[in-house]
Parts: sequence; C-alpha cells; structure tokens
Amino acid sequence: MTKIRYAIIGNGFRAMAFLRIGLVLSEKFEVTSVFFRNKEKAAEFSQTHSVPTALTLKECLSANPDFVVIAIGRDGNPEMIKRLIPYGIPMLVETPPAMNLNDLHSLWDTSVKQDAKIQIAEQYFLQPLYEAKLKALKKGILGEVHNLSISWAHDYHGVSLIRKLLGVGFETARIIGKNYEFPVTVTDSRDGIKTDGEVVIADRSRYTIEFESGKVAFYDFASNIQYRSKIRTRHLNIQGVRGEMDDDVVRSLTKDNQPLVQTFQNTQNINTLSTYSINLGGDCLYNNPFAGERLTDDEVAMLRCLLGMKEYLLTGNSFYSFAEGCQDNYFFLLMQEALKQPHTTIKTEVQPWN
Repeated sequence: MTKIRYAIIGNGFRAMAFLRIGLVLSEKFEVTSVFFRNKEKAAEFSQTHSVPTALTLKECLSANPDFVVIAIGRDGNPEMIKRLIPYGIPMLVETPPAMNLNDLHSLWDTSVKQDAKIQIAEQYFLQPLYEAKLKALKKGILGEVHNLSISWAHDYHGVSLIRKLLGVGFETARIIGKNYEFPVTVTDSRDGIKTDGEVVIADRSRYTIEFESGKVAFYDFASNIQYRSKIRTRHLNIQGVRGEMDDDVVRSLTKDNQPLVQTFQNTQNINTLSTYSINLGGDCLYNNPFAGERLTDDEVAMLRCLLGMKEYLLTGNSFYSFAEGCQDNYFFLLMQEALKQPHTTIKTEVQPWN
C-alpha cells in the first residue's frame, strides 16, 4: 500500500499527537514536514526527531504531501486556511475552523469559490466506544431516538456528538442555557494525579436544545475540570421509543417486547492496553485493527481522521466535511450567546453551508 503522506502545520499538543501516530505506524504513514514559526523551536525539534522541519509554507509543501494537518491555536485557523488555499493543497483542519460567525462565513465563501478540499479533524464520534454506540443505534436497538442527556465533551465537540447521536443533521434549533459555578477539588491534570487539595471554581454550563424535528438534547459540561478528574465523571443517556442507553448499560425490548438488559463490554489488548473490541451481548460492534499498537482511544480516533482524509481524496466522500465543522461551531457560538441571556431562547438560522 502506498503510504499516506502528510505535513503538519503546528507543533503543540495536538500536532505532536498527529506526529506520534505517523511515527508509530511508519509503514502506513509518512510525515513529510513539520511547520514552525520559531527557528529555535525548529532546531530543538530536529535534535529529537528525524522528521524534516520547515520555516515557510513553501518549504513545508515542497515534499508534495497528500494533504496538510492544521493543528495550531484555534484563533489562527482562519488565517492559515486562507494562506493555504492558493496552494491547492487539501487540508485536515483541527477544530474549530473559526471562532466567530463572520470568519466562518468568509472561510466558507472563499472555500467554495476556490474549490478548496477541506475536512475537519472531529474525532469524538470515531472513538471506539462511540463507534460502537452509533452502530447500536443504527441497528435500531432503541427504536427511533428522541432525546438525550449528554455530559461528555466540550463546546463544538459536544454539538458534534449531539448531532450524530440524534441524527438531526443541519436542522435548526432553539437553545436555552445558563452557566453555574461550583467549587471542586483538583485531582488530575496532563502532568499527572494531583494530591495537594487545591480547590478551583468550575463553570458548569447547562443547555436545552430543541431541534425542529422535535428531538431534544439536554447538555452540560464543566470544561475546566471534567476531562481530567478522579471525582467528576462523564455521562451519556439516550432514550428511544424502544429503549434507553445509559452510559454502558442498554435497556431495550426483544422482538416480542420482553425487557432486555445488556452492557457494553470493552476488551483490551493486554500487551498494548489498547481497545481490542467492544461487544453488546453477543454482537461485536467494534473491532480495532490497530489494537497491536500502543494507542489511546483518542489517538485511534485521530488515526481514523487521517485515514478518512485519504479516502476523501481518493473518492470525494467526506468523513467530516467543512460544512459539518462550521455547523458545530455555529451552534457553539449561539450557545455562548444563550449563556449571556439566561433562560432566553436563542434561535439558530439556516446557514450558507447547509
């Protein structure tokens, strides 16, 4: 198989995760270059990695990668996308593509006029557990799904999961929200477990989102504490006409309407600690073709983004389109407006990318 060749724009946490995937699976991927703005950082990087660095976009693209991964600070995405469009290079863009509606509209207009090839690196729905849950929903285990309560991912990532799980596509909606503040003890971080007893104030934002089809999402998340905590968890409850999915437990009905309770079972590869498979009852809903590699579930999902990008270039079939990414962030922007006007209904409108 021909290697998937990509350049990386950026050198932060997410950019280095895309680099690590390329290095771990070097038989499948080749990172052609990593773009730096800072000469000293580029030199430091070169001392520990064999991947070429570049200080200009022209130099970064000189190795003719299949596409570039833009993984920089989110405020820099609009400018970088516009700078790359004239090169005609396909782009896999980290979320969100822009942080205000004017920039979203401008980027969309430019991308359409220039026929830019852009996909969004939205990975949450591609994580093994969510792949399994989405497959279970498609099989109709709950019947038609009407509402969910979700406290799993922040902002536009949360919107993406809501839209996927409810199957509402680009429907308009009414949003009501309010922010609360609660003290909580810090127990974990990117640097490891915390035991000093530090207490911080966590913002917990709660929303009711009513879609035009009548489907409803109840969403809340404490983004500054909930991802890494030993005393705060994440939750998902989905209700359909024939059952309910409550985190890992599924309560549904058999064909003759007898009650049935099943649990998602995650099997790990004991050597790599990676997810091997996920079963519900006797049905295998997910099997990880990369379980032999020491990759986290999030890295597996990012890997799927890279594979999806290559498939998009070969077939034209999107795995997560620029329009999807714009819609997610448009909803998030209006959710922020809802927090500024507690208990006031904020209505979304049809956008150009719809």
